[in-house]
Amino acid sequence: MRVSVIGGGSWGTSFANYLAEIKKLDTKIWAVEKEVVEAINKDHKNPIYLPEIKLSENLKATVSLEEAIKNAEILVLAIPSKFCPDMYKKISPFLEAQYIVSLTKGLDEVNIAFLSDRMKEVFPKEIKDKISIISGPSFAKELAQKFPTAVVVASENEETAGLIQNEFSSEILRLYVTDDIHGVELGGALKNVIAIAAGIAAGMGFGYNSIASLITRGNIEIIRLGLKLGAKEQTFLGLSGIGDLMLTCFGPLSRNRTFGFRVGKGERIEEILKDSKFVVEGLTTVKTALKLAKTVNIEMPITEHVYRIIYEELPVKDALKSLMGRSLKKEWNIR
Repeated sequence: MRVSVIGGGSWGTSFANYLAEIKKLDTKIWAVEKEVVEAINKDHKNPIYLPEIKLSENLKATVSLEEAIKNAEILVLAIPSKFCPDMYKKISPFLEAQYIVSLTKGLDEVNIAFLSDRMKEVFPKEIKDKISIISGPSFAKELAQKFPTAVVVASENEETAGLIQNEFSSEILRLYVTDDIHGVELGGALKNVIAIAAGIAAGMGFGYNSIASLITRGNIEIIRLGLKLGAKEQTFLGLSGIGDLMLTCFGPLSRNRTFGFRVGKGERIEEILKDSKFVVEGLTTVKTALKLAKTVNIEMPITEHVYRIIYEELPVKDALKSLMGRSLKKEWNIR
């Protein structure tokens, strides 16, 4: 199969390289930065987002969105969530009958919606049953280093999920299937918010008691919202739920945890963002999550306090005092 990956960041580059090198698929990658495209084609490197990894000579890059899309039978979208609504509109005119695989771990901030639903609205109707989401514990660098990884491919269409599972699985990357596409999307998006909180706790100098407690309660917040929005509870106990949550909250390669850690250390948010060339997805997702929580009338206290720290300049020590001082409750007050 011919595959094109839209997005030349670290995850898009790593995944495209995996498809070209390990799966031996005819793979193109589209990137907006001309220097990235030139470096991939000439030096087999992505000097901005994945500089330490030598890329396959079989991987070809292009700056032409039309060329990338029309070449593909499977189109893999590795786009930061805040850019997705606009990119979907740009992609749509070139679509014919391609399978769509999204690697984005975020929500539609503009429309307060799932990205899969947004794709269905924007893309041609022939594409509707060919949309899938891949999510799970997967750092880009570790896949590029060929570390064994397991993820989930979610689609409302069983044949679509099965096709992507078979085309993309290998001895390095193992794909499981599910039909709970919204649950997978929520887990992949909201774990970034909890990872910011975990990073803040670590930056404040707290140990594993504190961070494990926070992650567990954060997962309950995610489950609570997911159930209200029609997701399945078991999804949040799997790879795209607790699996991805643990990775992002504990892993030193996590951008969201690293951002939170620096906040916990007392650095100014503006300065942290100025230093980073990478997108911190949780900064966008935290706003969308709270809006979704409000629509279904549930509490998400950790998410709320992350928002207040970032956007209302709530001191981290005051946030801790507020969270620990909340009224006492039963543990499983999910519904």
